[in-house]
Amino acid sequence: MVAAVSVDAPRVVRAACPHDCPDTCAMLVTVGPDGRAVEVRGNPDQPVTAGFLCGKVSDYLERVYAADRLLHPLLRTGPKGSGQFRRASWDEALDAVAAGLRSAIDRHGGESVLPYSYLGTMGLLQNNSMSGRVMNALGATELVRTICADAGIAGTTITQGASPEVDPERWPNARYVLCWGWNPLSTAPHLWRLVLAARRGGAKLVVIDPFRSRTARLADEHIAPVPGTDGALALGMMRALLDADLVDQAWCRAHTTGFDELLERLRSRSVADHVAPCGVDEATVRRVAAEFARSQPSLLRLGVGAQRHQGAPMAYRTISCLPALAGSWRHDGGGFSYLPVATARLISRTALARPDLRTRPARRINMSRLGDVLTDPVLDPPVAALVCWNANPAQAAPDQSRVLAGLRREDLFTVVAEQFLTDTARHADVVLPATSQLEHLDAVGSWGHHYLTWNEPAIAPVGEAKPNTEIFRLVAARLGLDDPCFAETDEQMMASLFAGAPGGITLDALRHRGFVKIDLGQGSLPHALGRFGTRDGRLALSAPELIERGVDPLPHFDPPVEVLDADLAARFPLALLTPKLHLFLNSTFANQRHQRRAHPAPFVVLHPADAAERGLDDGERVRVFNDRGAFVAALRVCDDTRAGVAVAPTGWWCRDHEDGPGAQATTSQRLTALGAAPVFNDNRVQVERA
Repeated sequence: MVAAVSVDAPRVVRAACPHDCPDTCAMLVTVGPDGRAVEVRGNPDQPVTAGFLCGKVSDYLERVYAADRLLHPLLRTGPKGSGQFRRASWDEALDAVAAGLRSAIDRHGGESVLPYSYLGTMGLLQNNSMSGRVMNALGATELVRTICADAGIAGTTITQGASPEVDPERWPNARYVLCWGWNPLSTAPHLWRLVLAARRGGAKLVVIDPFRSRTARLADEHIAPVPGTDGALALGMMRALLDADLVDQAWCRAHTTGFDELLERLRSRSVADHVAPCGVDEATVRRVAAEFARSQPSLLRLGVGAQRHQGAPMAYRTISCLPALAGSWRHDGGGFSYLPVATARLISRTALARPDLRTRPARRINMSRLGDVLTDPVLDPPVAALVCWNANPAQAAPDQSRVLAGLRREDLFTVVAEQFLTDTARHADVVLPATSQLEHLDAVGSWGHHYLTWNEPAIAPVGEAKPNTEIFRLVAARLGLDDPCFAETDEQMMASLFAGAPGGITLDALRHRGFVKIDLGQGSLPHALGRFGTRDGRLALSAPELIERGVDPLPHFDPPVEVLDADLAARFPLALLTPKLHLFLNSTFANQRHQRRAHPAPFVVLHPADAAERGLDDGERVRVFNDRGAFVAALRVCDDTRAGVAVAPTGWWCRDHEDGPGAQATTSQRLTALGAAPVFNDNRVQVERA
């Protein structure tokens, strides 16, 4: 429950940005005497936030007090997707939710209920605590939540285990920064500030990305490989190190396994042979590899963008080996960084969700297969009820047209907890208004730095909005779930999370300061002496666990399925990338005035040669299509993309433009073999005049 908030005097409240971003900013909220928030700013005392907020969140109060904010429960009155609802009381809405869930369970069993959520908030409480308890108690299907970074996590943890990576606060010491598949200027501006600090100290910045992103435009060098060929490029760079006698043999023999086997593999092919699929010239590969080894400390920072293809887990495994061969781990500020898995996993949410409430093993469904699952006529049991919070799958899930078809099923009972009437909420039978970050209690970890951040409720809930935790408490009560855990307050759940002072962090210390750095003893040189989170403490150039899975244990090129398919390319000659926009976070913020002014309508970028081949001109409307679906967008013709690659950023809501589905209408529901992650950028399309 949210505690009553005093309105006697202006005050400043410590808060945390909740969004799916590696920066996880510490915020300060100023609240006026009337209880209304009047300012949100970055906390200057938190070293990563450094006193500023990004262009997405700096006007957060417009989101909190938006005219189109959901303030009351809604019940559907028109066709699904029409956005036709009537206002309802909480009692009426909860009765409808309970009736819909009971009906599904009575007809098909608990597994016919499918929860769907992700990182609409990353908070330890509001993400999936009380909601997880309700789903476990109902025996609902378990959602496999791998839609973002799990392909890369699968590859990097095979190589180095759940290990501390290079602390971002040490990045300014680097003298060579290789940003691979990462656009921090748009997606992590506070981490970008630390990259800029390294650059001011003399570091060279090289960006590897098939698209010339905002970050790539400012880099010293931009390398644009064919999408999905990153693993081949990394192998070529390692072979180049070997040819130039720049491999740190002493460190590798002391702190890796499989070093000689890897050298034998690298020697089996030339640099040119390794990088043949990449579309990058051999001389560039050799030069950049040599610079990376010689310009110490050198830092390789991977982003999530390069891991959205079929071979991504092996690509990320392969790339993460490169700093070991270059000797980068020896140096303060050098090494490898993707996600700080060890620090991010210090405080686990699993116990909060009470998996022990289940009476039998759960059916598991991957969130990226939502379109198939909702439209499969023989799925047993069928998904008869969908409960969605912290997500907008109608816009973000792959194979969008099939997802929308599933959401329009009249026999599917759907309840959505939301702040706005998103594309998914428009398909709901019941919509429940959820609080914003300023209106509830939480603590937020980070997948980009090493701080845990406290969030105190700054204002009373706007309208009749309620925290996710309270919404699911009320649902549990309506369903007659009587385990004492369903009566636990947010304060009690938070206390249980920190009862053992994980990592030495106490609830009092976190609440008092507003943020605490997670210290696992990694220091400024986390792996100069090895000490990786693998079985033997050594970086796994050869990984025994891959042998156990029947996979080649050495780094190798696992090709994308569609991008390098010559037969498919004959029909759909363009590889399509679907990156994030500068001021949208997936579909979050797409309805806000400032962000929409910057990104008013969908567009697709084509290289001038590809546009000329199709007789297309800049600014005209084009149709992008394949066998899965199609979307219409404005054409931008420029050389920010390489020939043969189309780029269509995503995030716009269908309701906000006249053309219906977006770029995700063309993406597939295929999953990677390792990590079970989606392959948004392993996608071939054709473009024609609309």
